[in-house]
Amino acid sequence: MASKKSGIIETQYNRDEFIQNAQALFQVKPEIVAGAIHQVEKDQLTIDEAKRLVDQFLKRKVL
Repeated sequence: MASKKSGIIETQYNRDEFIQNAQALFQVKPEIVAGAIHQVEKDQLTIDEAKRLVDQFLKRKVL
């Protein structure tokens, strides 16, 4: 299921693909991506969605 954004259809990828390509896509370890998308209910995400989740995860305040 692709989402439309200004008439452009973005490709969606599954969780494992993001984890396996964490270094190339986001310059972080696979564990960071796994943590960032852990509680997301969707099985597939766009690269922009995953990037946003990784950035939010990295900026979270540690208690």
